[in-house]
Amino acid sequence: MSAIKKLVMGFGVGIVVGLWFGVNLGKDQPLYSNPFHEVSIQHRLVESGGNMLEKSGQALKSSIKN
Repeated sequence: MSAIKKLVMGFGVGIVVGLWFGVNLGKDQPLYSNPFHEVSIQHRLVESGGNMLEKSGQALKSSIKN
């Protein structure tokens, strides 16, 4: 009976840790960060604006080369 109890506890801990890491991977956050932490809208806008500027710069450079 003890072996079954340990097996069930192991599965339970594995599921919890797997969900923790899976949520963080899905949100592009570090693995050990809090998966319930909400990223502010201001941070999202700054990040997406930076990505947009970077991509537009790359497009401009590639259009100059061609």
